[in-house]
Amino acid sequence: MIGTKVAGYQILEKLGEGGMGVVYKAVDLSLDRIVAIKALTAELARNPELEQRFRAEARAQASLNHVNLATLYAFLVEGGSAWMVMEFIEGETFASMIERRGPIPSHETIPMFRQALLGLGYAHRMGIIHRDIKPGNMMLNRHGIVKVMDFGIAKVLGNRSMTRTGTQMGTAWYMAPEQVTNRPVDIRSDIYALGITLYEMLSGHVPFESDSDYQVMTDQVNTPPPPPTQFYPYIPAGVVNVVLKALAKDPNARFQTTEEFGAALENPDAFAGTPAVVAVAGAPRAMTAPPVSGIIVPPASGMTASGMTRPLEAPAPPPGPKPPFTWTVPRLAAIGGAVVVLGVAGAYMKMHPPFHSNADQGTPLAAITSNSGSSNSGARPQVDIPPVQVAPATPPTDSSTSSGAGNGQPATQPPANPATQPPVSPPAVSPPAATQPPPTEVPPPQPEVVIPAGTLVAVRTIQPIDSSSSRRGQRFSASLDAPLVVGGSVVVPRGADAQLEVMDAEASGHFKGRAGLQLRLVGLAVRGRFRVIHSDSFFREGSLRAKTSAAVVGGAAAVGGAIGGMFHKKKGAVEGAASGAGAGAAADGSTRSGLIILPETRIEFHLSTPVPVS
Repeated sequence: MIGTKVAGYQILEKLGEGGMGVVYKAVDLSLDRIVAIKALTAELARNPELEQRFRAEARAQASLNHVNLATLYAFLVEGGSAWMVMEFIEGETFASMIERRGPIPSHETIPMFRQALLGLGYAHRMGIIHRDIKPGNMMLNRHGIVKVMDFGIAKVLGNRSMTRTGTQMGTAWYMAPEQVTNRPVDIRSDIYALGITLYEMLSGHVPFESDSDYQVMTDQVNTPPPPPTQFYPYIPAGVVNVVLKALAKDPNARFQTTEEFGAALENPDAFAGTPAVVAVAGAPRAMTAPPVSGIIVPPASGMTASGMTRPLEAPAPPPGPKPPFTWTVPRLAAIGGAVVVLGVAGAYMKMHPPFHSNADQGTPLAAITSNSGSSNSGARPQVDIPPVQVAPATPPTDSSTSSGAGNGQPATQPPANPATQPPVSPPAVSPPAATQPPPTEVPPPQPEVVIPAGTLVAVRTIQPIDSSSSRRGQRFSASLDAPLVVGGSVVVPRGADAQLEVMDAEASGHFKGRAGLQLRLVGLAVRGRFRVIHSDSFFREGSLRAKTSAAVVGGAAAVGGAIGGMFHKKKGAVEGAASGAGAGAAADGSTRSGLIILPETRIEFHLSTPVPVS
């Protein structure tokens, strides 16, 4: 296809390929402008009904004129293929940006996203619903302007787009519940897809991910989305609640317009204490039948797979009150038997007291506490007990010795030294050491997790940094370009907020010197806390101003000499050259040259000191 002509457009190169066809860069030969031309699938060109629907949709889209919408120039059918001619946009799609960067901080995401809301709001007011919103259909051009693309394709194709290999999952991730169940679609369906797009930009994930297309669509209808902070914990609470409100299952619980959505993002703090409702009573509970012809209808929706209505199943009646308790013969017999058993057991315990009836007198415990090294400064006298009394290997038998005597005397004899031990009744013996709880072992302290000194930390700048306007101590925001891993675990994810500080900024002189900029990393968001960072410095130096000044002065002298020579011959050329050189020197001397570090510049630092993680 490269180099061929299609109805006045010459194809230059291939830009990409998707489920709907192939996109080429082309030139409009009649207007001499660069365009993007999409070759739609052959199925569309062979279907007269789809062709007519595409033409009607193209006419409607041609009326859209907004800075945040990609312009559709023409729709044509030639050579057995359908073609869409659109505005050519140089930039990066949101999908590519998410794949490259992962989670994008909210202070970057929201301004871009609100531009998309402005464009879609204009389309909604013109009566056009997009129906296929996703990050791949939004692009940020080189001038920082967001363009929403591919209007009307989903409307024209209906459910046919869901049957092509490789396109169902990409669409199902962003489909509203009413689209899945084939219910009426309006602008609130676009708002649901916008909510999932914002969710993915902030967290790097869509809320429902599965290898099963059917499972994804089932979750869109039945499952409340997890908060995006589950994937990226640094999203402000108000922004999280705004996203979850846009993802409500009931369209009436979402934002009703893109303007309302944008106003909430402009003031997300108003939503910080108000959790959004993502599921409502009466929503379909389960999808029990596989999709038929691309349409999935849960049993509770009252629709069959063919679209015919059927009566809803009557809900189960609520359980009645429990019957009152009544005395029956079996219950009386059971209670009487229990009383008899308890009486017999009590009489037996009275006649046969427990073997260790005096174990609670406290003497053995005091001895064990003393031998274990614990301090006990109470008034109770200390008792010296040999170590063998602490933990005998087996419980004592009738012939075992008393742990209180420690000298081989029978257990029924009194202690050998009554002056140092309180008297014990003859039947009592010391409890076997095996019944004593083992001494509590204090686990060794766990080592603190730290990011070691010398770790490479790569960040990307967010706004430009100009050495001619920056001052020492000024700080700039950045984002982590690669995750930090300690012990095989990610302790700081990619995209975490970082902060740079200007150590030195110098513009070049009027006629000499170099512009220079020295930065260091001073802050990093680690597990929700902003840590102070100490790192080595980054230094970049510009070109020598003397060369630039010489070029300016020399160029001005040449121009002045040429002009003077034209009017005053040789003498005039000399005077003109001198005047031109002076003018060039004056112009160059009135300026100072600076060094600019552009946004998205990757800068690497090394930590000078370790950074605690927990």
